[in-house]
Amino acid sequence: MPGVAVRLGIDIGSATTKAVLTLPGGGRMPLMPDGIPHLHSGVFLDPDGPILVGSAARSARIDRPDLYLADPATALTGGPVPVGDRTVSAAHVYAAILAFIRTDASHVAGQPVNAVIMTVPPRWGRIRRDTLRDGAALAGFTDTTLVAAPTAITAHVTSLSGAPVRPGGCVLVCDAGASTLDLTVLEHIDDGLRQLATAIVTGAAGRDIDQLIATHLLQSATPPGGPTPTLDESDPQWQVAIDAAEDAKLALAGRERTAVALHDPYPPQVLDRADLTKLVEPVLRRLDTGIADVLAAADIHPGHLSHVILTGGGAHLPGLAQTLTATTGRPPHIPARTDLAAADGALTTTLGATAPPPGPVTVPRVKLRLADLVRPAVFAVGSLTLIAFVFMTLWTGELGGRVVAVHLAEELISAAAVVAVLTAWSVAHLLPTVYLTGDNVDHREAVALIRVSFVGAATLGTAAAGIYGLAVGALVGATRTEYLNHALIPAIPVAAAAFLIAALAGTIPAPAIPGWLAQLRHPLTAALLGTLGILAMRYAVSTPIGPGLVSLIIRAGAATTGVAIAFTIVRDKLLRAMTAVLLAIGGLVVGTFGNNRAITLGYIAAVIWWATTRLAITLRAAYPELRRRLRQLVPSAHID
Repeated sequence: MPGVAVRLGIDIGSATTKAVLTLPGGGRMPLMPDGIPHLHSGVFLDPDGPILVGSAARSARIDRPDLYLADPATALTGGPVPVGDRTVSAAHVYAAILAFIRTDASHVAGQPVNAVIMTVPPRWGRIRRDTLRDGAALAGFTDTTLVAAPTAITAHVTSLSGAPVRPGGCVLVCDAGASTLDLTVLEHIDDGLRQLATAIVTGAAGRDIDQLIATHLLQSATPPGGPTPTLDESDPQWQVAIDAAEDAKLALAGRERTAVALHDPYPPQVLDRADLTKLVEPVLRRLDTGIADVLAAADIHPGHLSHVILTGGGAHLPGLAQTLTATTGRPPHIPARTDLAAADGALTTTLGATAPPPGPVTVPRVKLRLADLVRPAVFAVGSLTLIAFVFMTLWTGELGGRVVAVHLAEELISAAAVVAVLTAWSVAHLLPTVYLTGDNVDHREAVALIRVSFVGAATLGTAAAGIYGLAVGALVGATRTEYLNHALIPAIPVAAAAFLIAALAGTIPAPAIPGWLAQLRHPLTAALLGTLGILAMRYAVSTPIGPGLVSLIIRAGAATTGVAIAFTIVRDKLLRAMTAVLLAIGGLVVGTFGNNRAITLGYIAAVIWWATTRLAITLRAAYPELRRRLRQLVPSAHID
């Protein structure tokens, strides 16, 4: 359909150049100007002929590698490029690439393509932008628009996902390219996206990883005592190893292992994902630091992020997405075609006044379990049974109508008070869980309910504990607050954790709330076993039964309480089972009349520890960068 305007989106990357064409009917088509889905960005600067691009340039470099420019986007700064005894302008280098693509696009469109939108790195300024515009003019384009690559990538992702950036929201774009790994923070303002900060993670680019892989392969292929492998970049054989490493890296994106052919005298090697994962560990540590630094430079924290986007040729490297998730609290959007995201996004209308009105930020649905429904009732029955046992086993001595001696289980008061707070905690967990089982729940409404629930849990749990202590004191006619102290001292740390969790809930990103909320469930089995074990021990020491039976019941109660402690403090299933067995055996051994109080206090301490770890989990969800800071302070520590 001649006469219908078509546009071309082009992304000149460090390794490859991608192009997407808008067809006359409005559809889009990725171009294959060199017969493959992408055009190699390298050019051959022939001093006696035209500039060669694509496969022709790669073939010519075999005889004259010194005339091959592998990465024009990084190497060209706007000035002349020396080639042999003459110089070539940077604009002419770009013109050669763009003219090659324009010719193919015009052939596909059936008409001349004169409009082009090109992406540029976020750090480019006036000189290199003007140079690229000059190159486009030399290539025959009459309408040239430049857009920063992170903006184009964001437009591509949000247009396909149907989830635009909310006004005032921010986007973190991680572009894992061949020559650099760029981190860019964008902010949605009235007329589009504004770049707040950008940074390069050194040593984390695709070529850096290729060098790590090539070095690993050559060293693995060298027999003990053999010659040291050649690692000189000027050696042509080193480039062969680099190319083999790049191919192996791409192959491992879809398989567990791959064979790699090296140059003589090295035999072929096998590289698997475990090898690659180990090689990129230092890269992931640098990425973790880089993310925190770019967020600090943008003066935002992870809670300000609406989207995290991961793209580029290295997007599928093992651990990259997981590091972004752990550091930002948001799983990254990874485009289905990471290679075309920037070029296609260049054609997409940028966010701004023409963007669809963003909807409210919603929280993903939460799964409601049967245990969530019964947990409050089980905890309430356990707490009331424990405090009832205090009254049932209470013994007082009176003289002249006055109580002069009291014998009761103070540790049972403490246990009942702690379980009372857990009862309120489980209700605080249940209310938002039920609310979040629906669709499209607004983030702000969910946070408000979580805050009210956990503040209520802290208040009501502490009040219930206080009532227990006062009731016991009133029953025995105590004039001091010792029984109140027995109830409040262990209950207050658990209640304080609930209160602080309420304060931090608003900073947790919406996508992270379901997983975080699930970790606030107190183990039902642990509380049930702990209550039964404590009651069994107290029953044995306060009921007139045979000595042999007393010892048996105390030991069984101690073993049960030991299992409850293991289930309370240990998260890993295998380690929990091992710990439960050890503490059960320990309970059978040390369960005696004189130790039942210490064992009960051990369970109470475990519950306090559990509440403290829930607060730590909340802090990590709210401020993921804390873990990185702690690693910097204590490099040798393993912080989960």
